[in-house]
Amino acid sequence: MNVKQAKEIPVEKVLERMGFLPQKISGYDLFFLSPFRLEKTPSFHLNTKKNKWFDHGEGFGGNTLDFVIKKSGCTVSEALVFLKDFSVFFSFHQQENCLDIPEEKKYSITSVSNIKSYALLEYLSNRRIRNSEVINKLSQVNYEINGKSFYAIGFKNDKGGWEIRNKYVKICLNQKDITLIKNNSNKLLVFEGFFDYLSHVQFFDELKNDSDYLILNSISLLKKSESIFLNYTEIDLYLDNDIKGKETTLDLQTKYKNVNDKSDLYAGHKDLNEFLMHNIF
Repeated sequence: MNVKQAKEIPVEKVLERMGFLPQKISGYDLFFLSPFRLEKTPSFHLNTKKNKWFDHGEGFGGNTLDFVIKKSGCTVSEALVFLKDFSVFFSFHQQENCLDIPEEKKYSITSVSNIKSYALLEYLSNRRIRNSEVINKLSQVNYEINGKSFYAIGFKNDKGGWEIRNKYVKICLNQKDITLIKNNSNKLLVFEGFFDYLSHVQFFDELKNDSDYLILNSISLLKKSESIFLNYTEIDLYLDNDIKGKETTLDLQTKYKNVNDKSDLYAGHKDLNEFLMHNIF
């Protein structure tokens, strides 16, 4: 662990390990009760995109290394020893440059397994996916792009492709397609992405699996999937609270009488998972 690596470790992870959780979340901005003193109103601000913090009560801030030194009253060398335990997060952080896969890049899946990476489990926990039975619906996918190794959470679609996610990556490996999960039900629940599906199963279905689920994996795949609607007497839509999601919901309600808009459940938030992240701790 060197100084450059230490500064790139997410401050949020260090705070979490020390038992400090955000009191308020607004996009990339997190607000904590100060780790340096007792207070009732959170004055410690962290911008996760810049990975910079500032304590408004004390009038100082900095990077991850600065925080550990200030909090522990230790030397730079001692702080680097402490942060060595977070090297798994540094490895995770290096995948930031793998945001998509241009056609000229060659990739291959090297292995698929149960999720073992602590960094991936932490990522799921931060998105409030913590139930072991729900996590077992996912896989850890190790893959290579142009000879470089990466790993991420994988959610399989109906054509054998993988929706790949971690803190920095949102891609699909192999062919893009929907994921239809059948439980012999007359009711279908429709989600844009698999994190919304997982959120619903964990917090609302209590793992009863008494509905069928259609995870689009992309709103653009809805048109080719509409024929599935004809097999159900009731359809609940959990689409994103954006223009496209609203337009799609209205269009489907015009075409089908048995379609229900469930987006009021997470009004004021982009989607169901974001709502749960901000409201369930």
